[in-house]
Amino acid sequence: MRLPQASGGIVIDTFVSDIAQMPTRTLLPGVTMDSCPPAVVCDAHAAFRKARRRALLRDVMQIALLLAVDWLFVHWPDSRLPFADRGLSITMLRGMNFGIAAHLWLSRAVPRWRARLVATTWSRSEREKFLRRT
Repeated sequence: MRLPQASGGIVIDTFVSDIAQMPTRTLLPGVTMDSCPPAVVCDAHAAFRKARRRALLRDVMQIALLLAVDWLFVHWPDSRLPFADRGLSITMLRGMNFGIAAHLWLSRAVPRWRARLVATTWSRSEREKFLRRT
């Protein structure tokens, strides 16, 4: 079937079958399926282990300090906050203990939740690999 096309007053006759469809590419130009996998330049496992050890040490130190303050409050009867009696001081200490424990837990849980939220935008295989590691 011929389709006449007007271009600046000139009629050009072309066949529809003469127009070749452009090939679709799944990869970027210059990238082939048979290329070798990329070489590992940096291995971050050691940095991850070091960061986890530092975080664990920081958490242990916070808990040790918390237990030391609790021990002082329990074993020293005159310990109290300057503006409160002993009962209110113990109640506030319990609240602070809860707040610190919640902070320790949330400082680990929130980044994990956010990472899982980001992982929902990945492909199925990437997401499954990520969820196996966490």
